[in-house]
Amino acid sequence: MSLIQTLLNLLYPPKCPFCGKTGAATDGGPCSHCQNAAFWLEGAQAVVSGESFARCACAVWYQMPVRNAVLQFKFSGRKGYAKAYGAVLAKTIRTYLPGSYDLISWVPVSPETLKRRGYDQAQLLAQEAAKALGETALPLLEKTGKNQPQSSLAHGSQRQANVAGVYTAPHPAEVAGQRVLLIDDILTTGATLNEAARTLQQAGAAQVVAATLCRTPYKIP
Repeated sequence: MSLIQTLLNLLYPPKCPFCGKTGAATDGGPCSHCQNAAFWLEGAQAVVSGESFARCACAVWYQMPVRNAVLQFKFSGRKGYAKAYGAVLAKTIRTYLPGSYDLISWVPVSPETLKRRGYDQAQLLAQEAAKALGETALPLLEKTGKNQPQSSLAHGSQRQANVAGVYTAPHPAEVAGQRVLLIDDILTTGATLNEAARTLQQAGAAQVVAATLCRTPYKIP
């Protein structure tokens, strides 16, 4: 660590990317308390099957205090959290999805959201996870349709209808015959991942697996 970075850490102690409190690890990872918290997913709870994706590996429960930190990452410009989240997700991928993909991509936000927010949190997450895995994340999907925020819908069927047809795979030759790992931030019903995976399969992907940082601990009917 450089002298300048050491001084900055003393003046502005880094915040834990999971609880938001000062005391993050020296590498920017979770603080000592969060390292041993109950929100980490293991075993069968860490893997969810889908309709269009074979399985999705998830790192942590989407619950307090993680929920607030992820919302800050997603909506409030905490882009720096992507490095720590990507490292955590890479560990989850190594554990639950080894040897199951050829390409890494992400579920993109719309151009309007990207312009308003200034960044795509799933892209940042995918890029950091891929870097930690020694890989490169590729832009295989585009979001061309408009839809309501998934979080505003109370039923799984509404969420599924809300994302129908909103993604395209503009370069199918890159996808054809490949096994794709799709990365997103939060898994709730799986509707978004299913639609994104379905789009890739229609473009010729041989298989789609997925990984998300968070999994919602309740099931929307």
